[in-house]
Amino acid sequence: MARWFPQESQAPTVPVLAPVATPLRASYSSLQGTAVIMAERALAPTQIGRGDRYYTYTELLAISRRFKQNPNELMITWILRVYDQGGPALSLNSGELALLGDLTSDAIFNYRCKTLRGGCKTLLTWLLLAWRQRWESFLHFEATELPFRPWTTMEEGIQLVRELGMLDWIYRESPSPPAADQGPRPAPEDVPFTQGLQRRLLTAAPSELRLSLVSLLVKGMTVLEAVMEIQTIADVGLLWRQSQPGRAKLMLGPNPTRKDLMGWLLSHGVPKERVDKQPTKVLLELYIKEAKRSRSHPAYMLGEEQPPPPPYSDQACGEEPPVPVRHD
Repeated sequence: MARWFPQESQAPTVPVLAPVATPLRASYSSLQGTAVIMAERALAPTQIGRGDRYYTYTELLAISRRFKQNPNELMITWILRVYDQGGPALSLNSGELALLGDLTSDAIFNYRCKTLRGGCKTLLTWLLLAWRQRWESFLHFEATELPFRPWTTMEEGIQLVRELGMLDWIYRESPSPPAADQGPRPAPEDVPFTQGLQRRLLTAAPSELRLSLVSLLVKGMTVLEAVMEIQTIADVGLLWRQSQPGRAKLMLGPNPTRKDLMGWLLSHGVPKERVDKQPTKVLLELYIKEAKRSRSHPAYMLGEEQPPPPPYSDQACGEEPPVPVRHD
């Protein structure tokens, strides 16, 4: 396995972490700036030829700071951040892992990390080995950690979907890299967003949003597809974004009533017979379809009201328009 290091060096038989280029008693601001630079260098792919060298103290300090759990950061949020920020690409041995110190606020997990032994593995692989010793199953983790937080915005919903997918991926896949003849393992975004995960997402969702989610979450979808569905309900105004709270233009906003749905659909060209006596769930599905089509309408000038979409038609639903018949 190739390792990523910033510069050439002789490969000693044991880790040599001193002397170091940066004095240990350097000012905090200077050391902090150096740590950031070294973290970027340590994570940059560099081909160093035959043989590996060991990390310096400054490099280990930078790596530790980069991947250390933040105050009040949940464990599942932290491990997902490790995945996002390059943990699967940073290689080190068990001795270097121990020298990173305590990466989390969980004392048992930190102890498990320090007892691991072995040669070169990615940082994420080491952490997942310790994770599965600390929490032996999905249910064990769920029972001992804080419950999943309620969510009310698109960003929070997407984060929860990804955390649920990451947790399922941890126990679905072996923490060790697959053999060469097995091919690459699926990414956390590509694993199925199972009915159990969907149920947890719905439990933490705002009550007014659950009907919309039920109509969009389907069996067999992946984590990435679930993320896209949450973006969809935000696009049509059923879910706020953190950056833009308030009512979306020409959209109904969260928790529309049956009267709201019927009024919006009729005003946007949906025939009355398509909405009359329909249950709220069907009206909501029609609204999502029509609102998405409204958003894909040609762009309009800034400050102008967006024109309403063309009248509801079979062509708008993806069907081919009828071929005109000539009568000679």
